[in-house]
Amino acid sequence: MAVLGVAVLISGLALTPASAITFTIDDTTSEAKAVPQDLSSCPTLTETPRAFEAFFNTDDMEYRGYLDAKNQTPWSYANRLAQIICGAKKNATIMVGMYFIRAIGTTERPESDSEIIWRAMEYVKKQRNVSIGFVMDGGSITPASAKANIIKRLVDTKIASIYWCYNGCFNTNKKSVFPFAINHEKFVTISDTVWESDGAVHPAVFSSSGQFARSQVRTYWQEASLIYDDQKLYDNFAARYANMKVCSGSYSGGTNCKNGKFVTVGDVKPTLKKLRGIWTDTLYRHYTDSGRGTSVSFSPQPQGVDDYYTTQFDDVDCNVDSKIRVAMYRLTITRALTLVKSLISLKKRGCDVKVLLSQEGGAQTVSKDVVKVLKKYKATSMVRCTSVPIHTKMILITPSTSNAGRAMFGTANMTTSGLRYSEEHVITMDTRRANAATAEDMRRVIGVYQAGWNELNQENEACT
Repeated sequence: MAVLGVAVLISGLALTPASAITFTIDDTTSEAKAVPQDLSSCPTLTETPRAFEAFFNTDDMEYRGYLDAKNQTPWSYANRLAQIICGAKKNATIMVGMYFIRAIGTTERPESDSEIIWRAMEYVKKQRNVSIGFVMDGGSITPASAKANIIKRLVDTKIASIYWCYNGCFNTNKKSVFPFAINHEKFVTISDTVWESDGAVHPAVFSSSGQFARSQVRTYWQEASLIYDDQKLYDNFAARYANMKVCSGSYSGGTNCKNGKFVTVGDVKPTLKKLRGIWTDTLYRHYTDSGRGTSVSFSPQPQGVDDYYTTQFDDVDCNVDSKIRVAMYRLTITRALTLVKSLISLKKRGCDVKVLLSQEGGAQTVSKDVVKVLKKYKATSMVRCTSVPIHTKMILITPSTSNAGRAMFGTANMTTSGLRYSEEHVITMDTRRANAATAEDMRRVIGVYQAGWNELNQENEACT
């Protein structure tokens, strides 16, 4: 991996996709400012964010990470995440759903990237009385030693409350059933923010392809998205957190989870139905505030419905939206045939289709069986693998010459476990359903995503 990192980072990442989001920048280093060790301040955005904002860890990868593995200075990507946390208003609530996090680490390899985020949380907790909670996966991804460090850093210091799910939050089956169900979420909700001073409530939802951990920030290409001032979207994620919390604590989720005693947030009522012992979301898309052109879909999904990726592909009008771009961490054999058939259909209808998968990763991301399917259906020119490990879950459906159309991003890979058993989310934004101001913000962010995809596409190679 080290050799891969050096070879690719020198030649493959030539351009950095620009972001319009305005972080507080250190004049000396030209990087996003970190929260100081003494917690004397908590730098945040210098201007009110747009309806949608997005950025990658591209600039860090160009000169850090594998090229300087012993450099413990937090990456600018982590500093940016901390600055978003620093935007929490006095008495606000922060709710985090995440697969795993890392804290403290070792002397030789400290968790300096996530530590900068914990400092931001410590600041808003102590200085602004912000309430903070996490719902995370308590399975093998977080061994006892890692849990001890997390508890020491966040719970013992009274910064946050931690709730653990086992075998997935909404899976009430015994441990031996559906062992691949996990809480795979990666979101942060902030109930109110400091970026406007009009006295109104301005919530924010942060969605990321990666966890708060050094291994995630420095090993994989990651995408981060901020959706600002969409109250209904916030309520959907707040309800998501609350009901995952209901099902935390044990493999079966406890009595309230088993009996479906779930929580309503705002006017977002539970839409969960137990199938095969798993609480699935029966509402295909949760639409958000009027004029936003935004929806969110949650997993686990019922077994009989089409997954939200294939459905989006199947209704594309290739005369209007002729360009399809996908950057996805994983594609498993259980979804490969369905995806490939959809891609072939798109191509026959006149669409320009290109998919990037991650050849390298923490697990084998592209299996030999998937490669066989690609070769069998002559899809190897459409589906390629990246030279750098990626962790993004991003789909762009646009015209060939503009950034209008749809973008999808979130946590779900193209896997059966991600779509049927695990806790995941996918946010869809559609410029044609949005009002004029929001559509403009969407188009700008789609441009950021497109620039990121173009960089990933450099030196792509056949999946093996």
